[in-house]
Amino acid sequence: MRVSEDIQSWLKKPVAIFGAGVSGKAAAELIESEGGTSIVYDETNTDFPVKFSKAEAKGHKLVIASPGFSADHTWMRAARESGCEIIGELDLSSLLWEGRVVAVTGTNGKTTLVEFITHSLRYAGLDAYAVGNIGYAFASLLQKVNSPDAWAVVEVSSFQAELMRYFKADSIVWSNFSEDHLDRYRTMGKYFFAKARLLDVGKAKTVLIGREVEHHYQLLNQAIPGDTYVVDSSYVRIPANSVFSLKPQRENFQLAAALFRSWGYDPEMLNESVCTFEQSPHRLALVSEVNGIEFWNDSKATNFSAAEAALKHFQQPVFWIGGGRPKGGRIDAFAQRISHRFQKAFLTGDTGEDLGHIFDELQVPWESFDTLENAVKASYDQAFMGAVVLFSPGFASQNPFRNYSERGNCFEKVVSDLMVNLQLTL
Repeated sequence: MRVSEDIQSWLKKPVAIFGAGVSGKAAAELIESEGGTSIVYDETNTDFPVKFSKAEAKGHKLVIASPGFSADHTWMRAARESGCEIIGELDLSSLLWEGRVVAVTGTNGKTTLVEFITHSLRYAGLDAYAVGNIGYAFASLLQKVNSPDAWAVVEVSSFQAELMRYFKADSIVWSNFSEDHLDRYRTMGKYFFAKARLLDVGKAKTVLIGREVEHHYQLLNQAIPGDTYVVDSSYVRIPANSVFSLKPQRENFQLAAALFRSWGYDPEMLNESVCTFEQSPHRLALVSEVNGIEFWNDSKATNFSAAEAALKHFQQPVFWIGGGRPKGGRIDAFAQRISHRFQKAFLTGDTGEDLGHIFDELQVPWESFDTLENAVKASYDQAFMGAVVLFSPGFASQNPFRNYSERGNCFEKVVSDLMVNLQLTL
């Protein structure tokens, strides 16, 4: 593997890595494979140094910051003021990667889009890998595969994009944009510009954006980068009865079709590849039907627009399970927008009581529960044959769940237990 001059210079001192999570550990392993050394700093894990100041910064030339570290974090300020180069794991990986890069960002549905692009590239006979915010670090891929013929399809979050300096892509897709992460960015403008940095730094030959993104460029009086193509929602026919028949996946399929056409492929090929495409768990999927009541798991709906899209999908009466850790934004406006879309709300987490007070004003039935398990059981007791119990939280995960996967698994386990108990009573 060829090491760039920049990296050779940075590796003359140990590299400081902020965060011992997936990207941090992968970056440390990649640096070691390149003949360098690193020191991992983590605020919460005492297996690593938990302090970083100007004194520690003097021992480093390069800092690799995990996405959880915002630009105004005290460690980041100490590194900047000490003259350290600060990059993200995606920057490091991009500098070393020899293959092609497709970068995908968006507020909702970007994981499915990344997975589908990767699946379709493989269907076309190409060596493609899904990496990035999807849960598999780009740096981890580099230690297994790195050739000019390989494709890295990189899911990029706003947290990753805001740090970018060296990341380069052959193609970029910015699928959609709506309210999210305002606990970090405070304003929609700051959130937008964090994502827009991917386009500014990536310098891709092919850049595709959705209509929502175009709208916000106009709303913020910003010029859309040159050679950017805005993809219309009616670009090609969407396969019936596929995951792409639901919003926001409808727009995602159109973007994927436009992307493949830009590479010279017939978009109809996607109609074939979608037949063997399996969506990852916890994204608006029917779990089971218990006593005539459908239970749907949409645990990955961690923001307002994702939960709203899920609620809009159903024509049947809906008993909605929502709530969790707030991420900023107008909870009152969210509650008003969804209040007519369900029969009753079953609320959990830190936002439960806040949502409940708003629903009181709107005269919407609701209950608050201390656990997700109790909320699911109560929704089953009160729902009726032909109704839907929808778990689409609209907020981030919180204790006792580390992530949306754990809480989605919990939901499915409770539903499974309900089914078992029903069978025992028959």
